[in-house]
Amino acid sequence: MASCKDYDFIRIVGTSSFSSTAIHFTKHRRSSVTKAIRVSDLDACSSECVQFLQRELWVCRALCHPNVLVHDIAFVEEEKLYVINEFMNYGACSDVMESHFKFGLPEVLIAYILSEVIHALEYIHKLGYIHRGVKARHILLSSNGRVKLSSNRSMISMLNEKQRRKNVHDFPKHDIYLLPWLSPEILQQNIKGYDTQSDIYSLGITTCELANGHAPFTDMPNARMLLEKLNGTKPCLLDQTTVPPEPELIETHDGQNSEAIQQHQITMSRTFSEDFHQLASSCLNVDPSSRPTATQLLNHPFLQHTASGKENFATLLLPLTPVLPETQKLSSPVDRMVAEASGKLQSLNLSQYHWEF
Repeated sequence: MASCKDYDFIRIVGTSSFSSTAIHFTKHRRSSVTKAIRVSDLDACSSECVQFLQRELWVCRALCHPNVLVHDIAFVEEEKLYVINEFMNYGACSDVMESHFKFGLPEVLIAYILSEVIHALEYIHKLGYIHRGVKARHILLSSNGRVKLSSNRSMISMLNEKQRRKNVHDFPKHDIYLLPWLSPEILQQNIKGYDTQSDIYSLGITTCELANGHAPFTDMPNARMLLEKLNGTKPCLLDQTTVPPEPELIETHDGQNSEAIQQHQITMSRTFSEDFHQLASSCLNVDPSSRPTATQLLNHPFLQHTASGKENFATLLLPLTPVLPETQKLSSPVDRMVAEASGKLQSLNLSQYHWEF
């Protein structure tokens, strides 16, 4: 039987925005295998929170896909709930961008990541679920090239009494930090409701986030964000084809904002492919029926050349290296390749992890 005593707890790498929950980077004492263990203090949780955690574990029991993060085992010990997951040693896409790729990931890497996430969404949608949590912080990467979609706690089923509903009306009230990623039809909260196509809109926002280094609408008050979305405002990929040559840069009391200048310089030095622009635009249509389904997206021309991203996964992330326990050596082929490809590597610091639950 599993026990928390079987693990050395190294460091907290994530917290919950709604409950007394933290996720720890751990190492199994006998096998030295690294794991991510989520610990929830049930005594400190409200009854609503406990029901929410129970529902999440129940939903995860129905999931089994290589691109969906599900727990290995869960158990209760001394009034604490322990949920053991695979440790994705590159962290979330948002961690990778914050630490090194501040203005966006390479296009070929994004193509590979999106392909894996869309496979996850296709699987989830076929089961009759809506994910409602697609964003860069919920896309986890591992040094073996695995990409997994997390945050299953936001999922909702479209099945009701063994029949599939056309739409649902539930609003994910626990996830106020998800608002910029949510589709207009979810935010509207009207009688029409929403369906799996709302995830495709979130995927479009995430696509812009991965390419630009930041998510659209995050700098706006919620009321303006909703108005912009309902009016059909479409974010876009920032490159020299979409940004004017001389934008108005932000002024501060110290002069021009250096980060804005750097963003402009990088933006004007790159050109994303036409297929990439088209994929992002199609996902961000206001009308859900005008968006492609996950299955249709898998046949999109932009995703037909993802092999290069998979083959060069570790190289594309240089100079970053995966987080490893201090006692673990670079023994895998991928780790050795990374070590040989760079004379000076920068390991992703555990303090830069911000997994959300």
